[in-house]
Amino acid sequence: MPNGYWGKLLFVNLSTGEISVEMPPEEVYRRYLGGYGLGAWVLHKRIPPGADPLGPENVIGFLPGLLTGSGALFGGRFIVCARSPLTGAWGDANCGGNFGPALRGTGYDGLFVTGRAARPVYLYIDGERAEIRDATGLWGLDTRETETALRAAHGRDVRVACIGPAGEKRSLIAAIINDEGRAAGRCGLGAVMGAQNLKAVAVQGKARPPLADPEGFRQITEEYRRLFRRRPSRWASGISGFLLRILPIMRWLRVRPSGGPTPILIDTYRLYGTAAGTAALVELGDTPVRNWTGIGYRDFPLRRAARLSDEAVIRPKIRGYGCSFCPVACGGIVRLPDGDTDHKPEYETLAAFGPLLLNDDLEVVMRCNRICNRAGLDTISTGVAIAFAIECRERGWLPPELAEELPLEWGNGEAIVELTARIARRAPGLGDWLADGIRRAAERLGPEAQEAAVHAGGQELPMHRGLYEPGVALGYAVDPAPGRHTSTLSGTVELPSLEPYFALAGVKPGGRYDYATKGKVIAVGMAVLRAYESLGLCQFALYMGEPPFLAWLNAATGWEMTEREFLEAGKAIQRLRHAFNAQHGLPSEFPLPARERGEPPQETGPLAGITLDMEAMVRAYFDWWSTAGGNVHPE
Repeated sequence: MPNGYWGKLLFVNLSTGEISVEMPPEEVYRRYLGGYGLGAWVLHKRIPPGADPLGPENVIGFLPGLLTGSGALFGGRFIVCARSPLTGAWGDANCGGNFGPALRGTGYDGLFVTGRAARPVYLYIDGERAEIRDATGLWGLDTRETETALRAAHGRDVRVACIGPAGEKRSLIAAIINDEGRAAGRCGLGAVMGAQNLKAVAVQGKARPPLADPEGFRQITEEYRRLFRRRPSRWASGISGFLLRILPIMRWLRVRPSGGPTPILIDTYRLYGTAAGTAALVELGDTPVRNWTGIGYRDFPLRRAARLSDEAVIRPKIRGYGCSFCPVACGGIVRLPDGDTDHKPEYETLAAFGPLLLNDDLEVVMRCNRICNRAGLDTISTGVAIAFAIECRERGWLPPELAEELPLEWGNGEAIVELTARIARRAPGLGDWLADGIRRAAERLGPEAQEAAVHAGGQELPMHRGLYEPGVALGYAVDPAPGRHTSTLSGTVELPSLEPYFALAGVKPGGRYDYATKGKVIAVGMAVLRAYESLGLCQFALYMGEPPFLAWLNAATGWEMTEREFLEAGKAIQRLRHAFNAQHGLPSEFPLPARERGEPPQETGPLAGITLDMEAMVRAYFDWWSTAGGNVHPE
């Protein structure tokens, strides 16, 4: 019997109704770990070249990480992967909440679904059975209603990952939701479930794989837990404004965050979650403003950004909550003015429905967030789609019937909410037009509209600017799942936890705009992050001291894996993701729009005069792979 994992993968073919179990050899786990790694190993083999992402040959995987549910702190993550219908490339989405540990607790290291059911179905899995069940009565329900119905059927401890109406209608920006608001949002994977007629996956599992060294694992966990066993500082709220301005500067200057600031970071995340940084990041130029044409301090000044940041965002909070095994608990439930409740909007949502649209009304953001959570929509892509539509109307690019549909103007909150609702239900006109993302919308308008369509390979860009941190732009362009800030930890991979791996790879972080060095450092950092995330750990832990992820891995499995072997695993995972794209005839680089490259450069503000040397960064990225990691260019 293996230690630290089950050694079993569950496969479901919805076309035939066949359910089977496969047991990969140990060397597969040692090479690819879990999560992303196992997903890449399976999908690369199972999805035929050129398969339609919305066809029955696509495979969608739900995978907890190798340490998900083990008791490791921050070990509550899972990933969903498939060929993305939005980009056609490798698609994955990382998610927290409680679904991942429950799936792991059913006795499987991953679930893979292919085919198409003749009618709506859901999967029910526990430690004794895996069944395809009728979901006709669930089809058409929103995500909250779906979870409520499945809890009524199976008990309150059932955990559900489901789609809402957006996924059912195959919106290419549809998300998969668990815990009524935790989203596996990117790459349009909700549309894959919709195309399969798969409404939900419901799991009930509490088992944990045996650990090779349970006492050692416990000691490692308790030692790290000490960092979080402290009363929140009564000064945390008062100094948050200063802290949130100094942290990005520390990041710029490469100051180690594992020393003095760590307790304050923990307190800040506990209080505000990622909503902590909105005002600071707008001021520093990291947040895109007015569809990537504005300048924060001028077009969305601090007094406006503060309405969508830290204290303002938690004012309507009812209670906080955390994902499974999280010692910080940065999430929150808020009460909307109409009395309803929903998850607190986090930074990406606040920025996408805020500065990007020149909207400073928090109520508007919360209403849009609720619509997206219930319908199962990616908030980033939805906000970007609305920004694109507003600019197109302003510049006279929309057909008259679409231009007259709504009073689309910057900062018009009611129009923003209404368009969000129309996208969610694919309403005829603008809603249907934008529900498949901005690349397809721009193609329908013609060449001039491409200027306003800010995406990489079809994936709408997130709310972190490459002009502020060039590493994030590189990740947008070269990661096999393009346009994702998490591929490079928002471009900030130069952290103490990763320093040993840079040393092993023979690279050393350099200046912020040292493009050749940046390309090599990001290449190494991305490989390590793929291995790290394959363990099912939250990226935020890398800011919280130095999490003992390798020690946990070895205590769980008994492998005695070295840092060099861990780096090699990350390289193998990233190489396989690149190989997946090559197999489907996709390029190794997804060009960024001119606005994100700084062409022309901004004339004023913190990013004035900056134009990214993408060519130098991309060349350095692939040069590192060709010399140290194996060629990842398509043949």
